[in-house]
This record gives sequence, structure tokens and C-alpha cells, in this order.
Amino acid sequence: MRRIKNSRPVSLVSTLRQGNSFGRTVFVLLALGVLVRLVLMPIAFHPDLFWVTYHAQNLALHGQVTKDMSVQPIPLLLYSATIWVFQGAFSPTELIWPDAWSMLSQADYQGAFALAMQIATAPRIHLTLFILKLPHLIFDLASAFVLLALLSGRRRQAIIGLAFWMFNPIGLYISYVYGRYDVAAGFFVLLSLYLFSRHRPFSSLAALGLAILSRVMDAALAPFYLLGAFQQLRQQKRILLGALVFGAVAVLTVVSGALPTIIALLDRAHGQFLLAAKLPIILYDELVIFIIGYALLLFSSTERDLSSYQVLRKYSLMVFLVLFSFAFFNPQYFFALLPLLALEIAEQPRLAWFHLVQIVGYAFYLLNWGTQTTWWLFLPLNPTFFSELTAPELIIQSYTNYKAVVAIFRSLLTAASLWMVYRIYRTLPGTTTEKG
Repeated sequence: MRRIKNSRPVSLVSTLRQGNSFGRTVFVLLALGVLVRLVLMPIAFHPDLFWVTYHAQNLALHGQVTKDMSVQPIPLLLYSATIWVFQGAFSPTELIWPDAWSMLSQADYQGAFALAMQIATAPRIHLTLFILKLPHLIFDLASAFVLLALLSGRRRQAIIGLAFWMFNPIGLYISYVYGRYDVAAGFFVLLSLYLFSRHRPFSSLAALGLAILSRVMDAALAPFYLLGAFQQLRQQKRILLGALVFGAVAVLTVVSGALPTIIALLDRAHGQFLLAAKLPIILYDELVIFIIGYALLLFSSTERDLSSYQVLRKYSLMVFLVLFSFAFFNPQYFFALLPLLALEIAEQPRLAWFHLVQIVGYAFYLLNWGTQTTWWLFLPLNPTFFSELTAPELIIQSYTNYKAVVAIFRSLLTAASLWMVYRIYRTLPGTTTEKG
């Protein structure tokens, strides 16, 4: 009897110690991750950051609304609020946001260099970069806490997922070195999954809508979310309400005149990137590789229980793995993979080895843009030093054909991504037809 009585206090003490250890680990990971971010925020940028914030400052400082607000308004509104609050602390606007700003083609090497140097040598550029990246930091940390909420009750998985998120080199590169806002879209995707896991389909779809308004590419997840939402509504016996709401949204989209804008996205870079990889058959007959992979995932999802958060999460990840396997993408787009991959690697840690292959492949993929995505990013640290470094593609070219090297590592990125799709797909539960 004495042993039985004493076992409860010992068990309670052990649980408290484990809880304290978990809390300390989370705190250390968060603190170190924030420190890394604070170091990177003021020292690097890509001119794209100032192309996006050019439109935001037009709204914040001059009250002008540009057409870019209609495509991805959430990041522009966030930047506008930040610029309005801190407007007195920025570098001279005529240097970082010149009125004659225009998108530079990849071939305009000298123009891109002159613009990067103009921004990098502007007074108070370090403070300007730090302020402009504050929204990135806020959404980054908010995403970390949503990750922890999604992995609550599974301490080992939570630590793995948080460590992946806080120290992923691709995530750090995109948000704090390259300086793009994709972490905001990532946060809304995680929030949508959290709400879906709580069986709140309407709120989940609303959060996904905010993700799409932050990064159009997240619209690729919409069909899977809609199928999952309808299955949850059917379980909740609210299918009629769901049909009425979705019907009203469809009618509003048509009546508001937004439908032509949505369709026109296929003609923009976002759509053309998805359709670029093709297999010619004969004459004008072609197969679009991404569409084939995407359709196979969508067809298979109709035989799965998408009302399950785990199943929806895995399909969402597989969509982006297929996308980055067969579509051209700008460096910042790859961020869409990371929130979903953090959750999957927490469940399947061995996938981290294949993600390492992705990281290496991604690093070589960046050489498609040469110094613009490597040395020039660090011009604020030392403009003379980093502007005189030999372009990495020229270093490779001195030994072998650098385009072949880039193609090889791009292919390895695709191979690793497709193998991960296979590893994830085989963990899915049985088909709904099997259950019936």
C-alpha cells in the first residue's frame, strides 16, 4: 500500500519536471531563433523588397492606390501601416522609392546593380531594413505559436517542428535576407489548418482566403479545402448552409466583376510558371506536367476522408511538393512548403534528410539569378567588398558548365520532393470506399 501511495507524488513530480524541461527548450529555441533574425534583419535585402513597398508607401504617404493592391493586398496593407507609423525613420524616399521605379528585366544587369547600390548606400538603410522586416518577424513568431498549438500534447514532435521552423535556412533566407513577405501567407495557412482541426470549416476557409490574398499561389489548396469543408459540414448536418454560403460567394464573385481578374491570373507570371513544364506529343498537342500531377492528387483526395485535419494537411503539402517539382518558381515562392513541411517532419523526422537535399538543390537553383540572389544581398554590410566578389556562377564556370550543374541540382530537388510525396502518400489512411 505504501508503494501505491508514494507512486502518485513521484509521477506528479516527474510530469512537472518534463513540463519544465519542455518549456525551457521552447524558450531557448524561440530566443535563439529571434536572435538570429534580429542579426539578419538590418544587413541584407533584395530590391524586390522595395518594389513591393514602393506601392505600399504610395498608399501610406500619398494616399494613392495602385493596381497591385487588387492581387495580393494583405502584405501591401501591412507594409503601408508600418511605413505610416515609422515614416520619419526611413532613408530618404527619393533614394529607396524613386518615382521612376519600374521592374527590371533579368538581362538589365547594370540597371539592377545601380539600383541595388543606390538603396544599399542610402542613409539609415540598416534601420530602414529592420523596420520593413518587422511584419515578417511578427508573422514568423505568430506562426511558431500556431505550430506549437497544432502539435500540443506531443512534446517531442513540437520541439522538432519548432526547431525546423526557427532555424530553417530557406525560411531565414526568404524572410530576412532576400526580404519577402511570404511568411504572412504561411501564417494564414497554418491558422486555416488549426481552425480546420477544430472543426470550424467556415473560419478555416476564411483564413485560407487571407492566405490567398497574401500569396496567390495558395489558391492551389482551395479545391482540397472545399472538399474537406463539405465533408465536415455533412458530418455536422450543415450541408445546406454550406451550399448556400458557397453559392452566395460564387454569385458575389461574378456580380462584383472579380471573376475576370481571377481568370487573368493565368496570363500573369503566377499562371505561366505553372504551365511552363510541358511534354510535346505531336503538332500542337502538349501535356502540362504540373496539371497532371495536381489532378492525380485531386482525384485521389476524393477517395480520402478530407474532413480529417491530418489528411488535409498531408494533401496540402503534397500539392506544393508537386508544384515545386514541375513548375518554375521565384526564390520566395518556395516558402509555401515550409509551414506544412514543419508539421510533417515533426511526424516523420527522417524526411529531414530529403529536405537537406532540397536545401542544397535550392541553393544551386538561386544561381539562376547569379549575384542578385547571392553576394548583392549583403551590399548594406560592405558595398565595395560584396560588389567586387566574383559571381558564383562564374566560379563554377571556370571548372565546368555551370548551367549543367544548376540543372543537375534542380533535378535533385525535384527527385527529393517527389520521393517525399511518395513517403507522405503511403501514410494516408485507407480510402473512403474501403470504409464503406
